Amino acid sequence: MTKSTSSIRPDSRYTSLALPAEWEPQRAVWFTWPQNADTWTPVWEDARRTYEVFIGHALRFQDVNLLVSTPQLKTELETRLEPVRAGKPHRLSLIVCATNDSWIRDYGGQTVKGTDAQGLVHPVLVSFGFNSWGGKYPPWDADNAVPDFMATYRGYERVDVPMILEGGSIDVNGEGLLLTTESCLLNPNRNPTLTRAKIEQALHDALGARAVLWLESGIDGDDTDGHIDDLARFTDARTVVCAVESDERDENYEVLQRNAARLRAYAAEYGFKVIEVPMPGRQIRAGLRTPATYMNFLILNGAVLLPVFDDPRDAATIDLFRTLFAGREIVPVDCRSLVYGQGAIHCSSMQEALI
Repeated sequence: MTKSTSSIRPDSRYTSLALPAEWEPQRAVWFTWPQNADTWTPVWEDARRTYEVFIGHALRFQDVNLLVSTPQLKTELETRLEPVRAGKPHRLSLIVCATNDSWIRDYGGQTVKGTDAQGLVHPVLVSFGFNSWGGKYPPWDADNAVPDFMATYRGYERVDVPMILEGGSIDVNGEGLLLTTESCLLNPNRNPTLTRAKIEQALHDALGARAVLWLESGIDGDDTDGHIDDLARFTDARTVVCAVESDERDENYEVLQRNAARLRAYAAEYGFKVIEVPMPGRQIRAGLRTPATYMNFLILNGAVLLPVFDDPRDAATIDLFRTLFAGREIVPVDCRSLVYGQGAIHCSSMQEALI
């Protein structure tokens, strides 16, 4: 599907669009049930059990919308997920929508605040293009159509942006700062005709970014070309956590040191603090190094779902997050099977802001 609408114009219905921070109130969180066996073999059933676990946790805090690819799968999951939804205070909606893979963070629509000429704020669904991380895993046509489906399902106005952008490649503080990486957004396999300046302008127009903070690149084993949600995240408007590697022999050591140095420079310029979080130990599954990182957490209403890896560093990271997110429950989720599929909890989700 080709995005046809130009970026936000001064004569648009909206004078501005702004992506809320993830810790702001959410109407729901969206997941896609994994159905692409090529992504998950040989951890297929482990991955689906992990989805059951974090869906169950999410239902303790807010509504969950789960995309399922066929009516037949919906019928199967109504039975399979009954124990997951039993006794939970929030609603699980199984919604039939064709998809190619489960990583809705990267192809789902972004719910933003649209301010009109009268100063009234409306929910708007911003739809970027998706090309499966630079054309790596065809087909991706069904995934690319999901923002349109979400907008229609909710009755939100949709704004299309003629640019490839995955949700996992950005993180915002809700006050105009946006984190991303050069290795992803400036990669010619996404937007070969767009300059850095044009990409920054699109991020300003569509998401309200007044400053784009560029890190270098990602971790070993990450097939996204370096998504920010594996590297560094805002935990509040003035705090960034960033992954660091202590083993100088590890492939991630140098690049994570350079990323941390850039963040410290940005922190001095924009007035936030940086907290370094050690990487978990190397995770090997079926002979493959997986992109295991604590940065792929998901913030919900009243909770943070934190990926853990049966690693000695898990406990200290849980304690740190309890300090960073005082007032929210920190819920550890074993993500060893998910990272085999090249993602974790944040990659598997897309929050829908309450606007």
